Amino acid sequence: MAAEMKLSQYQSLNPVIHEKTRLAIMTYLISVGETAFTELKTELRLTDGNLNLHMKVFEKHRFVKVSKAFIDRRPRTTYAITDKGRRAFEEYVSLLERILSLGRRSRLQE
Repeated sequence: MAAEMKLSQYQSLNPVIHEKTRLAIMTYLISVGETAFTELKTELRLTDGNLNLHMKVFEKHRFVKVSKAFIDRRPRTTYAITDKGRRAFEEYVSLLERILSLGRRSRLQE
């Protein structure tokens, strides 16, 4: 029964956040609040195309807010996590903690 419970909970993890690179992006955004595209790309060692693709997924789900501006005549794109994105991340982490707790309990019962 516990194994079934873990599997069903695992399957309900948010797929938008659960992908490895997007999880790293969300974790970074949670920690810094707002960041520039170039900083995010450098910190996470991503290519322009890879980062852009993942950010479009977050934009589509309204997990991030995008701001575009010119600084010293150079384009600058910045991202900030939205309230919806923060709630989704907190729910994701909470569910992951519950899954880990189930695993710890089942090991103790062995």
